[in-house]
Amino acid sequence: MTDQERIAQLEEQIAELKARLPKHTPPPSMLIQLDEMEDELSALCQGRGGCPDHSPGGGGAGSTAGAAGNA
Repeated sequence: MTDQERIAQLEEQIAELKARLPKHTPPPSMLIQLDEMEDELSALCQGRGGCPDHSPGGGGAGSTAGAAGNA
């Protein structure tokens, strides 16, 4: 699988997971999974010089909490 294919796959999986997150008290396992996928996506994007639709340095627990609260 190429980096571009993996990036597309991760973006799709992240979107699906965010759509499944409950608005209140999401399970820690879902937040950990989301954080791990966002970290991998960030690493892949940095290796390619950035991804057009993914902000570098984004992701992590801070943005996960915000995404869960805004879902």
